Amino acid sequence: MFILLPVQVFAGESIVNSQIEVDVTGKDAVDARNQAMEKGAVDALKDLLDKLSQPGQAQDILATLDSRKINKMVKGTEVLDEKISGNRYHAQLMISFDGEELSALIDKINQQAMDDRGSTVSSFLIIPTYQEGNQITIWDKSNPWQAVWKNVGLENTSGDVIVPYGDAKDNMTINSDNISSVIFSSLAPLTIRYGVTDIVIVQAKLTQQPDMLLTVTKKRISRGRNEINILSYRADPQETRDLLLTRAARDIVTGLQHKKTEELSVTQSVRGGDRNKIMMLASISTMPSWTQLRKKISELPMVDRIEMLAISPKQVDMVVYYRGSPDSFARAILASNLRLIQNKDYWVVSRD
Repeated sequence: MFILLPVQVFAGESIVNSQIEVDVTGKDAVDARNQAMEKGAVDALKDLLDKLSQPGQAQDILATLDSRKINKMVKGTEVLDEKISGNRYHAQLMISFDGEELSALIDKINQQAMDDRGSTVSSFLIIPTYQEGNQITIWDKSNPWQAVWKNVGLENTSGDVIVPYGDAKDNMTINSDNISSVIFSSLAPLTIRYGVTDIVIVQAKLTQQPDMLLTVTKKRISRGRNEINILSYRADPQETRDLLLTRAARDIVTGLQHKKTEELSVTQSVRGGDRNKIMMLASISTMPSWTQLRKKISELPMVDRIEMLAISPKQVDMVVYYRGSPDSFARAILASNLRLIQNKDYWVVSRD
């Protein structure tokens, strides 16, 4: 066993560890080992981000980093076990990271999420997919659901319903191969291209027997939301397929706009309280316990943001910015089944 310390570690620094396994083949043993160390740093950082940040945020954070930035965060690498065979390197690594830099990375992406959660929905990008029988279409010109949505989008005078072009760029981002597994980070190119905050995938399935029935799975995806609803529309006796599709699209637009109005009302109500902040010490036993505790606090409606100051294996120091009185905030924390000790200058919070 030996230890690599690319950066000197000083007493008192906030260090967080991640143990991972690497198995890499290279040109020779030296090349494989060098690749394994670089890959290990990325994998270990992702492991920690998955535990410390909100679900789905790890990939957003990693997308902002290159190998130089990641290596700068590494405080030490310990090889727990290794096997070298020809041009293959297989090892168990314990990699240590600078906790303060981890905190800064997570705070940055969390601030973006808080801003998105607290901001008004600007517009909805509608992605219509259509199935009749075994045939599923998305961007194909034969998709009648897409044609209906283009017309409904044009008749909607508020301008907050947008249907994409459906060209090669759109097809690269979302298509029949990945539509069932897309998440907000993978759809980011569409939000940038069309200037929207929310993407709504409306998957329509039409059956003709015994009566004409349209079933729509509506998936609304944004940085702070991921909602799924299933809607059913049965055709009237004289209603054609296209009339049924149009009725369903208009109903969905009405529902989205009502939801937008409700969310704006809630946001204005939450933002109306006095601005306050409190120093909190989160007592934790494992990284998953911190992930769950952080999620409960950040989801409280009066919380604007959480600023992490330091991370250690047993404690996280943070400043929580919130709206309203300290008493109402304390009651909300206790109602989330968290333990709370209120001291004069700081609070201590932990899971039950």
